[in-house]
Amino acid sequence: MFFSLAWLSLTLSLGVWWWILGFRQAKTISEISMSTERKFELGRVNRMLQLEGSFFLSMLTLGGVTLAVLSYRDHKRSKLIADFFSTVTHEMKTPIASLQLQIEVLLEDTKNIELKRKLEKIWKENQRIESQMGNAFYLASLMQGEALYMETITLQELKDSYSHHEPDLIWDVSLPLDKKVYLDKKAFFAMLKNLTDNARRHGKANLIKLMIFQEKNKICFLLEDNGEGFLGNKKYLTQPFLRHSKTSGSGIGLYIVKKLIEKMKGKIEFPDSSYGFQVKLCLNEVS
Repeated sequence: MFFSLAWLSLTLSLGVWWWILGFRQAKTISEISMSTERKFELGRVNRMLQLEGSFFLSMLTLGGVTLAVLSYRDHKRSKLIADFFSTVTHEMKTPIASLQLQIEVLLEDTKNIELKRKLEKIWKENQRIESQMGNAFYLASLMQGEALYMETITLQELKDSYSHHEPDLIWDVSLPLDKKVYLDKKAFFAMLKNLTDNARRHGKANLIKLMIFQEKNKICFLLEDNGEGFLGNKKYLTQPFLRHSKTSGSGIGLYIVKKLIEKMKGKIEFPDSSYGFQVKLCLNEVS
């Protein structure tokens, strides 16, 4: 891509140079009288202009073709990467879900405290793998520009559906539960999952609250935890592959949250808090 931009800059520079030279030569032509010697000079200047014009057009064409070829190669490479992510995540979902179910069955059946502790650790690690697979899936979808499945859903339906995934999450809803919001439910659940995982893993939080309230024509979801908080520059939080500390992750989770909320025509904010960490997601209200 850098080569393409450099080549474009070169061809544009050549174009400017050719036009300047053309104006100078046009002035020279106007100063030439129609004597035999000067007719010969006029022909020479015309041939020079034609040669320079042909050279410029050739360079411009070559630059355009080069840009097109390199852009196509970049697009093809991006599509291959996105297809790879989609295929891998799709193939991994079934065995991960099966493993999760078997671990849960073993946890219910076992009475051995030591074995139960080890199974709980495996269960948590499996959930972490499942979360990363989900991130890879959404990253691939975002790279391919796939559309979300937007639907109108009440806060009651949203709470009932997600409580199964996060039974420890505390809900504080200051709005009527029949209030409707427009979103992609699966993507929204993935966003909440990313945020709660970050709070527990990186913030060391053991209590997470989800407050739902209204701001003008927006319904806002404020996720608040009692963890260690974040001391860095918050404007860099949604940048991918940027580590803020030795214990921080890759940044992919928050990047995906930002992109998904933007695709839902919403916004993400990181309010200042006296303790813990807060993330605010706002979406359009459905009247």
